[in-house]
Amino acid sequence: MNKVFKIPILLFTAICCMQSSCKKDKTDDGLPPLTFEGKNTIGCKINGVPWTPKGISGGGVIIYPTSGGYYAVFNSPLIHIWIKTSDPSNEIDLFIKNSNSPNYLLPNKFLCNQNTNSLPFGSGEKQTYGLYRVNSKEYITDNSHTGWIEVIKSDSVNKIISGRFEFDVYNSSDGKVYKITEGRFDYTNH
Repeated sequence: MNKVFKIPILLFTAICCMQSSCKKDKTDDGLPPLTFEGKNTIGCKINGVPWTPKGISGGGVIIYPTSGGYYAVFNSPLIHIWIKTSDPSNEIDLFIKNSNSPNYLLPNKFLCNQNTNSLPFGSGEKQTYGLYRVNSKEYITDNSHTGWIEVIKSDSVNKIISGRFEFDVYNSSDGKVYKITEGRFDYTNH
């Protein structure tokens, strides 16, 4: 009789423990989880509001939510990283300049703290930056509005780049600053 009561109690305890551990693993912040498998996901909070790109479609044209990845410049052995998002209302771009690492960038935290122009437009030498584009205006990191992009995984064989980012972006024409926080990406070249 004693064993009969122990089995249901043990089973009930095990189920409760499994449910509580599942709740800890699941995040409900509206963003994709930080993964390292090349799932082509990216998301962040823009002024505290969760955002993920939806892509653009219409008129027979489909633009995927993410593009880019490892980015080579003509006549240079250095490989940079450029991840671009597409959404009908706004976009986030991440660019990491490879200044001295032969070939591919290794995992590291890269600062967005210099004045620069964005790719593919603008002239002059590009620096590492974060960018937010909304209502046809570009808001970009500079030496006063800074942040970072952290590459946690850089797999040049499978072309997988994964990591996190946070930065403030600014446009001098309207003086607005947007705070990009809790960013994460898991990307493979395609």
